Amino acid sequence: MNRKEILKFITENQNDKLLDYYDKCYEKLRDLNQQIDKLSLYLIIIVFLYFIASSTTISSLQIGPANISDISLLLKIIPVLFAFILLQIVVISSQKSELFTIVKMIFLANYIQDVNPKHMDNEHNNVFTRLLLPFSYSIEFLKFNTQKSSNLNSCLGALLVLPLLSLLFLPFYFEYYMLKVIWNNYYGQTLGIVSFWLSIWIMLYLIYYLISNAIHNYQDNKAELI
Repeated sequence: MNRKEILKFITENQNDKLLDYYDKCYEKLRDLNQQIDKLSLYLIIIVFLYFIASSTTISSLQIGPANISDISLLLKIIPVLFAFILLQIVVISSQKSELFTIVKMIFLANYIQDVNPKHMDNEHNNVFTRLLLPFSYSIEFLKFNTQKSSNLNSCLGALLVLPLLSLLFLPFYFEYYMLKVIWNNYYGQTLGIVSFWLSIWIMLYLIYYLISNAIHNYQDNKAELI
């Protein structure tokens, strides 16, 4: 659903129905934010777990009630878990982005009564908008990148954001590193072969999803300009 379709939905529905839809979307948006935070924490935990398991000084590991005597089992399983959780984060983040646009447009239509297309850009979120929408780290970071910002503030913001953008490629490099370990050490084992190709399949699907989503968004934005 692009912005034109959302605007049509807003104009064709009465206030009560629109507010009910807004409440449902708002709750789902808040739930998606919590899911992303939880999955991101899981991702960090399994990264630390992988480096602990890859230590040559450890022969076994106790995780809660489970005692893993063969530490190489984690080195073969974690790449699949990492790829799957990363895929979940990407898919949920995409849905969150679409849902955020809907919630914001309904919010503007109900409280401001003037939906300007430029207000749909995240950098135009004012204080009133941000406070009434579910908390999001990405939106909070973007509040410093406004048209009214000074040149010094914009330069400082760019310097701080660049390292964060580099982190987008870090999960792919880490997955490549883990698959390289499997290829060199465990590919002769059945679990190693299954983990290797299953991880690659998930990562390829993730890349396909990102490219397809980018093309879809480009086509929607191009259609709105016509």
